[in-house]
Amino acid sequence: MEIAGYGLQEELPYIGFSLWNLMLFIITLVIGIILVKVVSRTIKNAMLRNNIREIPTEFTTRILRIVLYVFVIGVSLSFLGFQVGAALVSLSVVLGFVLGFALGDTLSNIAAGVMIAITKPFRSGHYVEVNGEEGVIKTVGISLTELDTKDNKHIVIPNKLVWDSNIINYTHNKIRRIDIDTGVGYDDDLDLAIKTSLDILKAHPKVLDDPEPQVKVKSMDDSLVGLTVRPWVKTEDYWNTFFELQKQLKEGYDEAGLNIPYPQMDVHLDK
Repeated sequence: MEIAGYGLQEELPYIGFSLWNLMLFIITLVIGIILVKVVSRTIKNAMLRNNIREIPTEFTTRILRIVLYVFVIGVSLSFLGFQVGAALVSLSVVLGFVLGFALGDTLSNIAAGVMIAITKPFRSGHYVEVNGEEGVIKTVGISLTELDTKDNKHIVIPNKLVWDSNIINYTHNKIRRIDIDTGVGYDDDLDLAIKTSLDILKAHPKVLDDPEPQVKVKSMDDSLVGLTVRPWVKTEDYWNTFFELQKQLKEGYDEAGLNIPYPQMDVHLDK
C-alpha cells in the first residue's frame, strides 16, 4: 500500500521515519489523551463520592493529568524513533520551565488553596479579615477566595495572599465580647456610673450572664474618667447588641444625672 508514492514502511526523506510510524504516533497520542481524560475524570468523581473536598480533589487530578500527558507524549514519540527515556526527560525539563515560570503563581495559589482546605481557618458565611480586607466569605476556590464586604462590594483574593496573611475570623467562635469605651466627668460618682452601666447590661436580653459582663475604669484622660464596658453575646447578636447598648448607655447616664464630657479647652486672655 502506497500513499503519495511512498510505502507505509518506507522511510520518508528528510524526517527519518515512515508513514506507518507517523500513523502510530497520531493514533497513540489521540487514544492516550482520551484515556487520560477518562481516567482523571473517574478518579475525580471517586474522590468526590468519598467526601474528599473539592480543592484537594481538583489539585490531585490536575497533577495526575500532567504526569499522564507526559507519559503519553513520551510513548507516542517512541514510534517516531525517539528514545522514550530521553523524550520523557526532555519533556520533564520543558514542563518544569513552563510550570516554574508561566504557572508559578497559579501553582502557589493552588497549593495555598489546598492548605486552606486542610486547615479550615474559615468557611462560607464566616466574617473574616484577610490581606487587609474584611467581609463575608462567599466561596473558596482552587486558586481564589471570594468575599463580600459590609457595603456589598465583591472582592476576589488569590489564595496565596490569603494564606500568607494573618487571618482574623470574627465568626468562628460561638460567642464574642463587645468592647464599648465610655466615660464620665471627674465630679461624677464612679460607683454610680459602674452600677448604671452594669444594670443596663444585665437588663439587655441578648447579653449573656456567663461570662459575666464587666465595667471597669480604663483611664483618666484630660476631660473624663474613661470606662470600658464589656458584655458577652452570641456571635450572631454582636452588631445589633453593640448599637443598642450605645444608645441605652447614653440614655441611662442622662437619667442617672451622669455627665459624659466632651473635649474642651479653656483660653485665658491677659489684658
